[in-house]
Amino acid sequence: MPIIGTNFTKINVERTGVARNVKINSNLGIKDISDLDLSLGKSKQVGVKFEFEFTVKYDPGASMLFEGEVLYLGEEKDIAEIKKQWADKKPVEEKLMADVMNSALQKSTIKALELSSDLGLPAPIKLPKVTQKEK
Repeated sequence: MPIIGTNFTKINVERTGVARNVKINSNLGIKDISDLDLSLGKSKQVGVKFEFEFTVKYDPGASMLFEGEVLYLGEEKDIAEIKKQWADKKPVEEKLMADVMNSALQKSTIKALELSSDLGLPAPIKLPKVTQKEK
């Protein structure tokens, strides 16, 4: 079943000063999994919310924190298995986690890129550049 959305619940960006040669470190983690119940008309759909945290730290001088949730719908037995694995501190299926992490990473990186430009910070990812060939 599909990922139906990725939303932010908190964004915190702080700039305290930036030098020219900064180290940029980013980290993404899943903090928790909770129930997602959706009623669409007469049908009830079940799923889970994967709560994530994405941080970007500029050393020295700035930091970004993004918290949010990736919404996933599935069959009841699959959702029950995901919640059981999480509760037992066992890994959730790799393909599902890769999809969830990529969804959170894509949304967070795009927002971090936008905010870094607004605050005059270096981009948190390597941007493509046009170079001239030597003749």
